[in-house]
Amino acid sequence: MSKRIVVVEDEKFAAKILSYVLSEEGYDVSSAASANQAYHEIVGRETDLVLLDVNLPGANGFEVCSELRARRYTGPVVFVTGKNDVSSKVNGFHVGADDYIVKPYEPSELIARVESLIRRYRSTDQQALGSLVRVGDSELSVSTFTYSSSAVDQVELAPTEMRLIECLMRNSGIVMSRESLIERIWGYDYVGDSNRVDVYIRRLRNKIEPDPASPTYIRTARGLGYVFRPQAESSSARDTSPDNPLPI
Repeated sequence: MSKRIVVVEDEKFAAKILSYVLSEEGYDVSSAASANQAYHEIVGRETDLVLLDVNLPGANGFEVCSELRARRYTGPVVFVTGKNDVSSKVNGFHVGADDYIVKPYEPSELIARVESLIRRYRSTDQQALGSLVRVGDSELSVSTFTYSSSAVDQVELAPTEMRLIECLMRNSGIVMSRESLIERIWGYDYVGDSNRVDVYIRRLRNKIEPDPASPTYIRTARGLGYVFRPQAESSSARDTSPDNPLPI
């Protein structure tokens, strides 16, 4: 599964070099040249790591890093900058950075640090959440981002898909409202359309349901939200519409 990195750099040539180095290593790279563009590319989106310059238009990199943490981006942040003074380095770590790389840098060292941070963050997340979640005939592997059941072979999930189905499976049989799911997956301060949940539910159903048009695992509670039901419960429940809402 390709890992997504966002390069926040207003100098076009520097951004192009960074993007090229990362793309050659198989990363999915997006770029942002300002603070507002950075927030748009990172907050609420699949982002495995952020590479951040200090000198940016509108807000400097330290302010951007601090704001990203305030907006509940919990992934790794690495400053890549020409500012080599001790006070800048200390400030970078103080606002929430995980590493600080000074230009000019050796590409192989940058890649090694990026890989180490992504690996460490994923390992920490997996240990904190538990490696396996089993509900009925369904099994979610947090460590490999995969799901399987008696109805479908093992499928690979994107990080947000994994967090969403994990939340539903850990609360199996409990109706989760869209608002509750947004708070748990994207954070309390998420500002946007709650239809984002519906989009990811459709993606999950396309992956885990034997018939996505008539779902039996992730079911709709009409007017309330969604609920995950083990196969044994789902097959015996009465389906009253193509979207299989639960009788309330």
